[in-house]
Amino acid sequence: MSKRVTCLRVACSFAMGLIAVDAAAESPAVSPPESVGTCTVRGTTSPKANAELYATSNGGAPIAKFTGVPLSLSVSGFPASPQGRARIETGSDAQPSLRLAGFTPTGTLRYFAKQAVPLVPGHVWLTKGLELRPLSASGDSLEFEHAVLGTRGQDGAPHTLRGKISCTSVSLTPPTVEPAEAPKGVRWFHMKTDSVSLFDAPGGHPILELRMDSEARKVFWSTDARNGWVHVLAPGDVTIDAWARASELEVLIHGEVFDMSSLEPAPLASPSLALAEPPKTLTATVELPILSKPEAAAPPLGVVSVGATFFAMDVSTVWTSVVPTDLAIMPIDGAGFWVKTSTLPKP
Repeated sequence: MSKRVTCLRVACSFAMGLIAVDAAAESPAVSPPESVGTCTVRGTTSPKANAELYATSNGGAPIAKFTGVPLSLSVSGFPASPQGRARIETGSDAQPSLRLAGFTPTGTLRYFAKQAVPLVPGHVWLTKGLELRPLSASGDSLEFEHAVLGTRGQDGAPHTLRGKISCTSVSLTPPTVEPAEAPKGVRWFHMKTDSVSLFDAPGGHPILELRMDSEARKVFWSTDARNGWVHVLAPGDVTIDAWARASELEVLIHGEVFDMSSLEPAPLASPSLALAEPPKTLTATVELPILSKPEAAAPPLGVVSVGATFFAMDVSTVWTSVVPTDLAIMPIDGAGFWVKTSTLPKP
């Protein structure tokens, strides 16, 4: 049998407007040019290599660039649209590091759900570990969208789910997720035609309709059937627990159909970088302010925190250019991270 992929009609209806997945949430107000509130997302992540960090939320020249090496950082401000820049700070209180603050395009980073997010309570969830695309922030919540794996709309693009999630339930680090395993003795089903209606109980209220193109099928497992109804479960990027009419399903052998929605997000790329002839490693004994230029009046970029290791690259009587030993964030070409030479730790 040929491989087939999944499509969700529920995604089409969700994409018509923003769905608040928090039961008590209200429709968000229009976001200002730069979102405000208490939304902060943290984690260790591998930003896109060569993505740039800016001093301002719009325009201006870059002040640094990421190399793709993992580093700890936090996002404390989201733009009003996914095309804008997010406000970030590198480093964490728990780990001494070179800490810079600035703005980077939202797409520089990846964002993951730390827990399952209910869409239809008790029946449909966005699965834990799912990668989300932030749209904007409001208060302590993040508005997001997710392209459902394996789905295709009339324009050929995946259908999207849009919703709202607490910022404390989002991480920059992909959470560890145990793959869903079907119990022994289950029966496997897929859709007999290109659509199936799902209900909250045998003969109960309709929850959603799955609709695929002519080549698609959704895979389910089941341990319960009664009076012409089958209790179906389908883990994937969207998890489903519902009832379907037996007449709309077809029994199959496990593995006979390939379900795109069972695929996990690709792991974060983690390149390994090193200097060809690295200078001696130094450890900051006091906090070292970092300036954008070797000038006393230059704007500050951040600090080298106490205990952080770094390389002193270009040393002069007054100023020294430094880089972190992990090389996770670097100056832009032709520039440097400048500290006063007199503040360097003694050899």
